[in-house]
Amino acid sequence: MPHPNGSNGNALQVAHSFAQTYAHVGRTGVAFVSTTGEAITATQGFARDGVTPTIVLQGQNHVHGRVCAACWGYTKSCTGERIGQAVAPLDSVVP
Repeated sequence: MPHPNGSNGNALQVAHSFAQTYAHVGRTGVAFVSTTGEAITATQGFARDGVTPTIVLQGQNHVHGRVCAACWGYTKSCTGERIGQAVAPLDSVVP
């Protein structure tokens, strides 16, 4: 991670950049509801390299995915996790 060209998923229209969203998530996280109706909490994190910032999408029972700047705005993360159900709703809560 990160994938050099984003993701192999479909592109989504997002109004905010990864940097804006990462800043909004902040250290305390942001709660929102996915398009599938699940409560999700987004928190800041890092990829395995310990350097690449990610947004961790924690669902009620498990982590749905991790999003970096390269895969922000896609339906799949760089590592192939399906994240589209969370990206658009997260983008919508960023002021």
